[in-house]
Amino acid sequence: MNEPRRPDWRRYFRFLGPDVRADVDEELDFHLALRVRDLEARGMSPVAARDEALRQFGDYPTIRGAVLAIDERRHRRSTRRERAADMLTDLRLTARSLRRSPGFTTIAVLCVAVGVAASASIFTAVHGILIRPLPYPASHELIAVYAGLPERNITGSNISYWDWVSWRDENRTLEQIGLWTWNTATLSGTDDEAERVEGAQVTANLFPLLGVAPVLGRGFTPDEERTGGVVLLSHGLWQRRFAGDTAIVGRTIRVDARPYTVVGVMPPRFSFPERGQVWMPMPPEPIMDRGNRFYAGAIGRLRPGVTVDAARRDLDGIMRRLEREYPDDYSGWTAEVRSLQDDLVGDLRRPLLVFLGAVAMVLLIVCANVANLMLARGASRQRDVGIRVAMGAGRARVVRHVLLESLLIATAGGIVGALLVPLGVRFFTLIYPDDVPYYFTLGVDGVVVGFVAAISALAGLLLGLAPALRATRVDVNEILKEGGRGDAGGRQSGRVRDGLVVAELALSLILLIGATLLVRSYRSLSGTDLGFDEAGILSARVSLPSAKYSERDRRRAFWENAYARLAALPGVEAVGSANGIPFSGWNVQSTMTIEGRPARPRSEGLLVHYQSVSPDYFRAIGAPIVRGRGLTEADRDPAVQIGVINETLAEQEFRGEDPLGRRIKYGDADSQEPWMTIVGVVRDFHHWRLPEPVRPAIYLPQLALPWSTQTLVLRTSLADPFALEAGLRRVLRELDPDAPAYQVQSFEQVVWRSLWRQRMPGQVLGVFAVMAMALAAVGIYGVISYAVAQRARELGVRMALGASRGQVALLVLRKGMRLALLGVGIGLVGALLLTRVVERLLYGVAATDPLTFVTVPIGLTVIALVASLVPARRATRVDPVVAMRAD
Repeated sequence: MNEPRRPDWRRYFRFLGPDVRADVDEELDFHLALRVRDLEARGMSPVAARDEALRQFGDYPTIRGAVLAIDERRHRRSTRRERAADMLTDLRLTARSLRRSPGFTTIAVLCVAVGVAASASIFTAVHGILIRPLPYPASHELIAVYAGLPERNITGSNISYWDWVSWRDENRTLEQIGLWTWNTATLSGTDDEAERVEGAQVTANLFPLLGVAPVLGRGFTPDEERTGGVVLLSHGLWQRRFAGDTAIVGRTIRVDARPYTVVGVMPPRFSFPERGQVWMPMPPEPIMDRGNRFYAGAIGRLRPGVTVDAARRDLDGIMRRLEREYPDDYSGWTAEVRSLQDDLVGDLRRPLLVFLGAVAMVLLIVCANVANLMLARGASRQRDVGIRVAMGAGRARVVRHVLLESLLIATAGGIVGALLVPLGVRFFTLIYPDDVPYYFTLGVDGVVVGFVAAISALAGLLLGLAPALRATRVDVNEILKEGGRGDAGGRQSGRVRDGLVVAELALSLILLIGATLLVRSYRSLSGTDLGFDEAGILSARVSLPSAKYSERDRRRAFWENAYARLAALPGVEAVGSANGIPFSGWNVQSTMTIEGRPARPRSEGLLVHYQSVSPDYFRAIGAPIVRGRGLTEADRDPAVQIGVINETLAEQEFRGEDPLGRRIKYGDADSQEPWMTIVGVVRDFHHWRLPEPVRPAIYLPQLALPWSTQTLVLRTSLADPFALEAGLRRVLRELDPDAPAYQVQSFEQVVWRSLWRQRMPGQVLGVFAVMAMALAAVGIYGVISYAVAQRARELGVRMALGASRGQVALLVLRKGMRLALLGVGIGLVGALLLTRVVERLLYGVAATDPLTFVTVPIGLTVIALVASLVPARRATRVDPVVAMRAD
């Protein structure tokens, strides 16, 4: 008798089924019995034969367990395949259902797309400005260092050269600290016309400290701070003016009419500060005393493990030592240290966080709107859902179908919204007056794509939540009753839809009130009496090369010739100049002493804004002299110091006294500075920025103190001030090709650009508010329209019993107004609480401004009324005969 083969267990797996345990036991016992019988036939005893069979079969429980485990895995795989097949079937059915309702699908997808695009656009700005690290290695270690005088409420002041030297040599918390100061330079000597570009003077360690190296050539050496004569170019300037010539390193170019050797080209997009294009070494030991803190800025890099607070304490300790050694220069002054990113972000943080909250409200309104549409759509298909449940579909299957529908809509809306994000980011960048600074990167990257995916998934869950919950409460018996009209449970469903519309209106009102407050704030600020007439003025900055105009007489001659020739241009009414025009960023101040007044500590001294202006400057900007006289062409003797003060200085320091003839000087009474005699008082005008008040100021005769850099001001009778630009450039080119005009702009542009931070919140929040208002109007229109459709039979009965069309319309409008008033009431409470968030962004408008809190709710109520009128009018056209027909 042939020996039976050992069983191949794999071929028995197919026998395993629902009763798998019994099948396995039976199969194993059958083959074991065969083997025992075969061994007994060979002469073994029954016990020996069974032991041998078990030995040949192996560990019986192990085999049995393995077979059962394999079967369970097969069962799980089969279950997963079945579930995947079910899911795929549901997905196909859902997609087919959405295709059959193109109107609903299009509106829902577009609503979600708007919400996703708005959310992602603001997130891109928040991520690029507040979250993304600066484009420097280990940027979290970089700090900005300033000086402050708390007693005088002075913060963020620049520092003196000697402050930096002391910090550099004595600190224990910084790896390095570099110094820089603004600078502009005239490039000439090439085939192109002379060009004035912005840049900076920097210490040799500043760019290595930032972790930025030239892509061509090298940086500055410490020796070049003393010798000078070298320059670094930006990548953009190198490409634009020198055609990307790789031989530029080592080449000599003319900068400010002097030869400079190009030692390197910086990387693409690098620009320091903000729009800098050319850099030169900072000369050591400038001729300025320790107390002159309007000279330069400092950037440092922390040692590993050192915090910003530790660095502040360290540098402030050095200031305290200097205060003991130089009490006049350091009394009350402190060191201010903040992270470089926080310093660059500045006051943008609060508006961006407000925008993030506002866009979250818009997204909630979008989800409520689409959820309302889905509820209405689901109510019209209640009969189909009831039939599916009656035929065996589980409620989980019905809920899954609803959630799949919402997720499909959200996915499609997310894709469309992602395509719209670049447009939203572009809108945000247009708010910046000079494009977004290079250190803020606003663009779509992996983080933004991930945010779009997450926000789309969240939107899908939110807009499907209410319809899914509604689907779990399906009453099959009620739905399938004869004559049922597909709105079983409609009262409860209607309450949910009404609640969503009320929420939309409340959120919309909050956004509208916030946007209105910000817009009114900006209008109040921009309507401030500036003290000068900005219309019809063209300004241009001009810098004379120091190599050619080192003598005072040469500078004076150039400016006098420029005034005379520019005044002769057609349409010019007056020509003037100043160190810096209003709202241009020029804000040089110094402590002053009034003759005959007791000495005051330097920290409590009179702080006055000062600058040199030409004789016709006040006439050119439209600021009249209110007392005494203005500056004249005869005021050119530097030995006879005179000045014109503003009304604020006159009222603040000469209360009840005549300031004319009084004398004032820089510093304290013992300083070596000459006394200046006050000859006139000019009307107050805002110079620094709004909403800060006018500060004390003194204006000195520019012909006596002719600076190398001035801003020309041309008042014209022409409708467009820029019609003078060509003539202005021609005159300056003829006077000196190395002194071109730059920063050419009208006064209106200067003022408008200075207010962009105050204008931005209202613009962005205004867009969101309009979106929210439109969505809320669509939402209330949809709810009232659906209510009219559902109550068509009731309305028909009413009309058949004698109700007039007006009564029917009033019945419909009453529902719309009830929802509107409820939403407005809740929104008012929310607005009163949330306007505290924007309170610090407001100027001249209270956070609870009565006009805003009255007009905006009335306006939104009117919009809701208009949205209800169309369905109300449709209700009046219901035909009673048609409406009362049986199903």
